[in-house]
Amino acid sequence: MVNQREVQMFFQDKRIDQVYLAAAKVGGIHANDTYPAQFIYENMMIACNIIHAAHMAGVQRLLFLGSSCIYPKFAEMPC
Repeated sequence: MVNQREVQMFFQDKRIDQVYLAAAKVGGIHANDTYPAQFIYENMMIACNIIHAAHMAGVQRLLFLGSSCIYPKFAEMPC
């Protein structure tokens, strides 16, 4: 899913009207702490590629789910 062309081709070949985006590179808190740049890069590529391809393919509904591991340990909670 990090390959933009492959994701675009998938959406072109299929007739998809809904996307549930829960895909991500995962490895736990230790792996996220050890390789933060790699995790954020790959996860952003996955999300951007799928969201863009879905938009270009005319997908009507997209649900994006995120993991709590992407936030810092002491992140301030929004009001």
